Formats: sequence, C-alpha cells, structure tokens
Amino acid sequence: MLKTLFFWFAFLTTGYRVIAQTEDTAQSGWRVHYQMTAIMQYHPAFHAAYSGKNSLSSYADHALSLTATLYVGRALWRNAFVYFSPELSGGKGFDNVHGIAGFTNGDIYRVDDPTPQFYIARLYGVQYFPLGSSSTYQDDAPLQVGGYMPDRRLEIIAGKLSMTDLFDDNPISHDPRTQFLNWSIMDDGAWDFPADTRGYDAIVAVGYVSPRWTVRMAESLEPTRANGNKLNWNLHRSHAETFECIYASSWHQHHFYASMHVYRNFTPAPLYETVVREKLSGIDTSLDVFDPAPVSHSKYGLGISMSYEIHDQISCFARSGWNDGHTATWAFTEIDRSLCLGVSYQTPVWHKQQRMQIGLACVVNGLSAPHRDFLQAGGYGFVIGDGQLHYRTEDIGEIYLSFPLHDWITITADMQWISHPAYNGDRGPVAVGSVRMHVAF
Repeated sequence: MLKTLFFWFAFLTTGYRVIAQTEDTAQSGWRVHYQMTAIMQYHPAFHAAYSGKNSLSSYADHALSLTATLYVGRALWRNAFVYFSPELSGGKGFDNVHGIAGFTNGDIYRVDDPTPQFYIARLYGVQYFPLGSSSTYQDDAPLQVGGYMPDRRLEIIAGKLSMTDLFDDNPISHDPRTQFLNWSIMDDGAWDFPADTRGYDAIVAVGYVSPRWTVRMAESLEPTRANGNKLNWNLHRSHAETFECIYASSWHQHHFYASMHVYRNFTPAPLYETVVREKLSGIDTSLDVFDPAPVSHSKYGLGISMSYEIHDQISCFARSGWNDGHTATWAFTEIDRSLCLGVSYQTPVWHKQQRMQIGLACVVNGLSAPHRDFLQAGGYGFVIGDGQLHYRTEDIGEIYLSFPLHDWITITADMQWISHPAYNGDRGPVAVGSVRMHVAF
C-alpha cells in the first residue's frame, strides 16, 4: 500500500511540474491540464440467500481505485486541433467489478490486474468548418483548446477517445470524478456504448453545432469479445452507429439542456434466447455470452436526458434509457431499461470561485424478458450472475457532498444504497460508502 501511494504521489508532482513548465509555452499553442482521482469504497456485510461466480461478496469489503490523466491539446492550423491524453490507472472495484449492474465507481472499469497501468486513453483530431462570421470565446479546459470558436460550424472528429466524451453529456451528472459515482446515474445505463475494457474506442464523428442545437453522428468499433480490450476492425462483422440531437439554451435566464440519442450496435454477441434454448436442448451447457457467436446480431436503443437550472444554486436532471434486450451485453453493463432522477445544490465557500456541491439521485434499472430468462437459467454475463434469479428491479439511491479544500483539490463523501443488487430479490440491500479526492489543475 505504501509503495502504491508513493507511486501516485510521484506521478502527481511530476504532472504538476509538466504543467508548470508548459505554462510558459501556452502562447505557442500547447494547452496542458492534469487530473488525479482517488476513490476508497466500503460496504458492510449484507444478506445473501446464495451466491454465484459473479456475485458481490456478502462479506464486508473495501476497494481503492486511482486514476491520473494528462490532457494535452494543440492548435494545428485555423480551426484544427489535436488532443493527446496519456493515463495511468490502478486499483479495482468490489469483486473485480461484479455483482451490481449499476456499479458504484464510475472511475474504474473491469481490469484483472490492479497494478497501476499506463496507456494512451485519447489521441484524436478535430477539424471545424465555420458556417458564419460570428464566434464566441471559449476558455481552456481538458479536451478544449481555448480561443474564439465559430458559433455555427460543421465538425469532424477522428481518432481514439470515449463515446461518452461526445454523447450523453448531461451537465449535472456525467463526470464520476466530480459528480455522481454510480454507472447508471453518470450515464445512460441501458446504452451498451461501444468501447474497450477501459471505456475507449476508435471513432469517426461528424456534427453540426449552433448556439442552441447540436446534431452529431458517429461510427465506431466494438470489442472482439464481450468487454474485451481488443477492438474488432472487421467492419463486416462488427460496428456501431450512434446519433444524437441536443438542444441547449437559457429559459427565464436559467440553463436548459435536453438530448436524445439513438444507436445500433452490430456485434458477434449471441442472442439470450439462443443460448438458453441450446442449454435446454443439451447442445451446450456453458451459457457462454462472452465469446463471438457464428452470426453477428444487432442491438438498438435510445436514451433521453434533460437538466434545468431552477435557481442559481439548484439544478435538477432526468435520464432514461432503453434497449431491445435480445442481444447479450457486449461492452458497458447489463441494464436494458433505466430511469434516473436527481437534483444538485451548490453554494460558494470561503468567498472564492470554488463551490461546495450536494447531489441526490435515484435510479431504477431493469432487464428484458430474454435477459431475465438467461440469468434464471444460471447464465453469467461479464458483470452479473448469481447462478439463479428472483427477479426484482435494481433500485439505487446516491447522495454526495463535495467540498473544495484548495483551488485544485476537492474532497467528496458519497453514500449509495442498492436494493436488489444484480436484480436479485434474494440478495441485499447493500450500502456503499465512498471517499473521493480529486486533484485538477
């Protein structure tokens, strides 16, 4: 543990030195940002009538995760930018991120080795084509080089990044490093968004952006096997299309946001009905939904997201998602229907720009009938599976308090309550407490 903490402290100070050195070169076009997030989680023992190989342990448990990211951006020529984002991540979630469909830590994904690993999270380019003479100044931010940006423009984005960098960007609940932690609250849980194990993908996106409307389409790859780290470049066998329309404006001097995304994933994921039928007929007893099926299948769905600034300090949001639920989950998590509501309150502290923030949200996650039949037959996905199932919706509540300790350090206390983890009425409820430290400059 001491060795791991020393490693991350060294990386933090190295990141600080890198940014300090690049501040002098900002005028030359380079922009550098840094973040580090550490999350400690704990759950006490809870009732479980039985357990399977993908069950959350019913004994008391704790888990630690850490991520550190550099965001490097540069203007190449007029309205063209390149972004590079190396990342280190380590630690793990409870039981290697098993046993809860709406998992409790959105900053960690399903990796076998908790040792800190270095990888290239993002490397992509952006080209804007102005559609008018008006422009608005945008401040520097991670993945955004500051400067005057055309108010109306066409854009092309291509390279390696995350689909969640582009889609379902609800301003109240989208970033697990500063907002809600739960997977199905921070994003549309029913969207099986294409990605490798760590949440990144090869993407080409085109969009139209105006002061109020944004329309964007993306073509992306899928993993070669369920939740795999290797992407499938055989587009005849595997690919995904996503379309989103966003409306953002001020209503009575308060910000309003609404979006809808629709998608179609084409993957070698098997059909739940086929796997169960093969087991009952004696052809196959493995109930395997991890490996590619002989024939590729489609999964389609839609998600709706909204937020409204009721007051300068109070905002509310809602998010819902649905997919057809016939094809096995292939990339994100095992949710077929999801409905989430929440509210956020923030207030300035210490007469500074930093704000204390409180968030409260609840989400109800559900499964399609074929998915339920699969789990009742003893099937295992890559997230859940208790060996049998007494089906109930997975109901989750989350509350957090985020407090700024410094201009660039924030500490958060978070509590989550999960009824019927993995949709099983024979297990739970589970209470999960978290402490999060976020460093950003």
